[in-house]
Amino acid sequence: MANRTKITTARARAFAPADGREAVLWDSAAPGLGLRVRPNGRKTWIVHRRSGGTVVRRTLGAVDALTVEDARHATRALLDETQTGGAAVVVPTVRTFAPAFLADCAERWKPATRESHAHGVRRHILPALGDRRVDAVTAKDVRNWFDDLSVTRAGTANRALAVLSSMMQHAEALGLRREDSNPCKGLRRRKSGFEAHYLTDDEFAALGRALDGAEADHPVAVAVVRFLLYTGARKSEALRLKWEHVHGNRAVLPDSKTGPRTLWLASPARAVLAGQPRRADCPWVFASAGGGPANVDREWNAIRAAAGLPTLRLHDLRHSHAAVAVGGGEGLRTVAGLLGHADIKTTFGYAHLAEDSVFDAANRVSRGLADMLDGGEADHG
Repeated sequence: MANRTKITTARARAFAPADGREAVLWDSAAPGLGLRVRPNGRKTWIVHRRSGGTVVRRTLGAVDALTVEDARHATRALLDETQTGGAAVVVPTVRTFAPAFLADCAERWKPATRESHAHGVRRHILPALGDRRVDAVTAKDVRNWFDDLSVTRAGTANRALAVLSSMMQHAEALGLRREDSNPCKGLRRRKSGFEAHYLTDDEFAALGRALDGAEADHPVAVAVVRFLLYTGARKSEALRLKWEHVHGNRAVLPDSKTGPRTLWLASPARAVLAGQPRRADCPWVFASAGGGPANVDREWNAIRAAAGLPTLRLHDLRHSHAAVAVGGGEGLRTVAGLLGHADIKTTFGYAHLAEDSVFDAANRVSRGLADMLDGGEADHG
């Protein structure tokens, strides 16, 4: 184990077989843990260490299935077991294992994600699968549970499936399931049934009237809705916005769904912020009466009903912001910047909205080329 180094995600990705032969990179942070790479490029985490006269040898799993920290955690647990006499591992039920899974993985999740995953486990996974042993959950069990949940709540089912899959991977890492036995593997996510609602001109006007009518009774909720429309921000970004994040024509968010990002504040958005009261004891831009972040769900239900748009989601305001930008001729890279997309592939979902302007451009170019073929000059107007 001479070539020990602290393995990082970047080092794990870059590690390659030397001269086409199998090689192992040993971790200095968890003695006994190694990253083995085969001549065909397949990488797996392995444990190999002598402890009290016993040689521990085990393959933990593929490098793309376990994080470095997961692999280290599993290595330490395995060696602890060996040092205490190799007592047989008692496989817990899903209900017993769930708190440990949530605690072990909490550091890699954002607070909102931790809360969402815990809710999914408690509300959707434990009632159906909680009494099964972790190593006894089968692909059939998962498929039946997923099918039942998908009938009425496809989006919820998709999110719960992702959490269950992560839980089963973690169980593999700890040696509670066989390697590569994730029962969620290969199960396709369902279409949620939610489609983006792009507001029409008439619907924008109706929403504007509803906001005007609600402003006296629900000023904070109305301000949030206007801010979402003017910035294309996510609901969580608006409701967690603090005054310390606002700097002139921009709000610099230290964290969001895609990491740090900037919200660009044009004059209508700045006007919304200027209308919000500032309290010395409250950091939130959109605050509740009690001083915490506002919750606008109930008010939004009333506003959208008054606008005659009972199924419009707050997230559809973000879609509508993007639609107006694309329809106005803004390029997809610019729209990606407005929306804070980490990957422009996400923005490609709005590409179809630019079809009319692209067709107009095609007409102009084609007419110009036809004129040139006829001996005239291209029309660049």
